[in-house]
Amino acid sequence: MEITFENDKRLRVIVDSDAKNEADDQYAIVHAILTPSFELHGIIPAHFGEAKSPTSLKDSHDEVMLLLDLMGMRGEIRVEDGAAHAIPDERTPVESAGAKLIIDEALKDDPRPLHMAFYGPLTDMASALLLEPEVERRNVRVVWIGGGSGLQVARNTTFPTTSRLPMW
Repeated sequence: MEITFENDKRLRVIVDSDAKNEADDQYAIVHAILTPSFELHGIIPAHFGEAKSPTSLKDSHDEVMLLLDLMGMRGEIRVEDGAAHAIPDERTPVESAGAKLIIDEALKDDPRPLHMAFYGPLTDMASALLLEPEVERRNVRVVWIGGGSGLQVARNTTFPTTSRLPMW
C-alpha cells in the first residue's frame, strides 16, 4: 500500500547526523528517506568529536554515502558535510556546506516550517545561527535527539538553546 501526501502537506526536513558514531542513526536516516510525509531537503553528516576517531566527519560522510549506495539513491538526495569540529565558543561559528544548507533552506520563501532533525551535535545549527541571525526569525523547528556531556556538548548547545527557535 502506497501512501502519498500533497506537496503542501509534506514536512520540510533536513537530517544532521553523526552517522558513524552509533548504530541507531542509520535506521533514523533510512526512516527519514522513506517517510512519505517528509520532503527531505538534505542530509548533513556531522562530526562526533575525536575520542573514537580523528576523522569523525569523514567517517559520518562515508556512512551516509554507504546508506545511499545500499538504497540505490546516491545522487538523489543532497548531502552537504557539516563542521569538522565543535564550535570554539558561543560567538564563533564553524563554516561548512551543512551550515549553508540550513541557512539556504531556512531563508526560502515557503510557508511550511523547516524541521531540523539532529541525531548528534548541534554544531551546524549553532553555526548557521551565528552566520545568519535571520534564521532565528524564520519558521525553523529544531528536533534534537543527540546527547552527551562535557565541554564539547556545552559548546555545541549553548547558543541554540538560548535562541528563540523551538527545540524539541
